[in-house]
Amino acid sequence: MATYQYDLAIVGGGSAGLTAAKVARFFAKRVALLDKERLGGDCLYYGCVPSKALIKAARVMHEVKTASRWGLHLNGPDVTLDAVNGRVQAAIQAVAAIDSPEALAKLGVDLLLAGDAGASFIDDHTLAAGEHTISAKYVLLCTGSRAARAPVPGLEEAGYLTNEDVFDIQHLPRRLCVIGGGPIGVELAQAFRRLGAAVTLLQRGPHLLPRDDREVVEILERAFVAEGIDVAFDTEATAVRVEGAEKVLTLAGARTGELRVDEILVAVGRTPNVESLAVERAGVRATAQGIPVNDKLQTNISHVYASGDITGGLQFTHFAGYQAAQAVRNIFLPIKLKFEPGQVPWVTFTDPEIGHVGLTEAEAKKLGKDCHVVRFPYAMLERAVTDQDPVGLIKFLIDGKRKIVGCHIAGNAAGEMINEVTLAMNNDLTVDKLIGSIHAYPTYSFGIPVALYDFVLNEEPAAVAKVGRFLSRLT
Repeated sequence: MATYQYDLAIVGGGSAGLTAAKVARFFAKRVALLDKERLGGDCLYYGCVPSKALIKAARVMHEVKTASRWGLHLNGPDVTLDAVNGRVQAAIQAVAAIDSPEALAKLGVDLLLAGDAGASFIDDHTLAAGEHTISAKYVLLCTGSRAARAPVPGLEEAGYLTNEDVFDIQHLPRRLCVIGGGPIGVELAQAFRRLGAAVTLLQRGPHLLPRDDREVVEILERAFVAEGIDVAFDTEATAVRVEGAEKVLTLAGARTGELRVDEILVAVGRTPNVESLAVERAGVRATAQGIPVNDKLQTNISHVYASGDITGGLQFTHFAGYQAAQAVRNIFLPIKLKFEPGQVPWVTFTDPEIGHVGLTEAEAKKLGKDCHVVRFPYAMLERAVTDQDPVGLIKFLIDGKRKIVGCHIAGNAAGEMINEVTLAMNNDLTVDKLIGSIHAYPTYSFGIPVALYDFVLNEEPAAVAKVGRFLSRLT
């Protein structure tokens, strides 16, 4: 029987890799965690953490400018982007300290840093990481993803920003073009607009956030208009050139002509980080979409597993960590379970926030599901009224068994509320169970049972009438 230095080698120290290392140590296994130069992954340095820190600064700026809605009259502060991004970097360092190399060492995890080249396979049980060569019985790939490139002629030569460098810039661009209307694009477009930039967003389709429910997305689109964000739907850039200090985009589609800006931010999706792994040496199959896994999270090589963005599935920090924990469980326990995450929530941290779980109304119709649609506007939610944030909507899709099959929220605290609904859906709780749980008042989540009370009150008279008609036939 072959002997190995480690029971598990984990490649990638982001959310998935860090979670996997902790779970493997719970099983008292010998663990090596391989990464390039630092722990934390894209989420810590280029994604969730810095973007939310920037969004907070932008929201404070917006609230100062609109303070009159609370009866306050304040002078708007001057924005110094290098100071704002200094705070962003401080937030990154504070979060990084939670999963530091020292903390991992205390857990008994060996951290091996490979430098820019990253770790790579020598064979299916052996990996190189900088000056280190190790062997492991099992391998878990968690190398994540990076910003995808936009195939626009002249863009590379003109230069552009992505989420990987936008948090390092020192000066606020006077005019910014954002290419892409997905979560990253809309979050940063709004943040830079609130900080004072003139922002034009190019979206190839007819709506922002195409994976979210149309009705709640339209609330966000109206908010963008109100804030002066210029959204060009059904429009794309076909070429970019530089003229002096300006970057000039040629537009095609619903909007044509030229757009002159100071900076371009590209947010057109993600590309899995596969190339540096040399997976062919291990016989691991990879595609342009990532590394395919089966329902046990195994690659085509049974002792090599993968989790997180690299698998080509949902690209969320919370999903990656959950997936990695399941992979480690399957590696070390004799009975391997199917990866069945249930309903997965996601949130876009704009203002209003967009919370999503389950089917959209369009998806339910496409599947032929007969659902009750319940809408509860924020204007009827007391906490939203007191906060002077009455723009928003809680929307439920409820099936014939009185269970929620989808929930979509546009409004303040949507990201907090969506977790409760996800818990209810993943535990098959009915509308009645949610109503039966007392919610604190006045909170935003108090809107959940109030909205569902409206559903019950509207449905119960019909149910009572139906029972009455049945009984009348028996007499």
